[in-house]
Amino acid sequence: MDLGINDRVALVTGASKNIGRAIAKALAREGARLILISRSLENLKDVVTEIGDAPGRHLCVDLDLQQPESVQRLKERLSGDFAAPEIIVHNLGGSLGVTDAFASPEDWARVWHFNVGIAHELNRVFIPGMVSRKWGRIVHLSTLSTQTYDGYAPYVSAKCALDGYVKGMSRLLSRDNVIMNAVAPGLIGLEGRYFKRLEKENPVQLEQYYDNHLPIRRMGEADEMAMIAAFLCSEHAAFMPGAIVRADGGGH
Repeated sequence: MDLGINDRVALVTGASKNIGRAIAKALAREGARLILISRSLENLKDVVTEIGDAPGRHLCVDLDLQQPESVQRLKERLSGDFAAPEIIVHNLGGSLGVTDAFASPEDWARVWHFNVGIAHELNRVFIPGMVSRKWGRIVHLSTLSTQTYDGYAPYVSAKCALDGYVKGMSRLLSRDNVIMNAVAPGLIGLEGRYFKRLEKENPVQLEQYYDNHLPIRRMGEADEMAMIAAFLCSEHAAFMPGAIVRADGGGH
């Protein structure tokens, strides 16, 4: 299927590893030109090498988006063909190690900013251009936890806020063919994460988890999430504003 995004400029945050890396490669296979953002320039260069396109077709930006004024600095670094992204994939997210439900307001705010605030700052800068051009796609990474409420309270609360943000913003943007939605992954087999370690260290416990929570009896793959995200970035997602697409193996 031709996704209709050849030569569209796509900005991907957290693009150097895991799901973000897979999404970047999936978009490149569809002909998109990429703005790849991560704190590690070397890792981003590795992604571009794996993609294998002509030099200059993709742009690597080493930037920590958690830092103040980072979005403004990003805007200043983009020029020419890369100045006006037509697609944005917001792949940043996580608990930042804040596990206590009674953590300080400052820690709760950090988690919210990481999962929602940075994305909004980027959207505020780049979506007006999409609206004026009458074409844009914005994809956020949500989580199954907004349905199960399992996980650390600061993180789950932030992702629930993200889902509300996607629903609310999509109502304003869709009339201009700017389509915002989200992918909500379940258990993804990422190296170094708890369940991937469990697969090697305690497979019996992992099987018990599958018995109770995951009917498909396997972890998802980053590439599977990437193909869903790529579709949501495409022409074919034009009638899907505000969709929160669950990709969780039937997990609960």
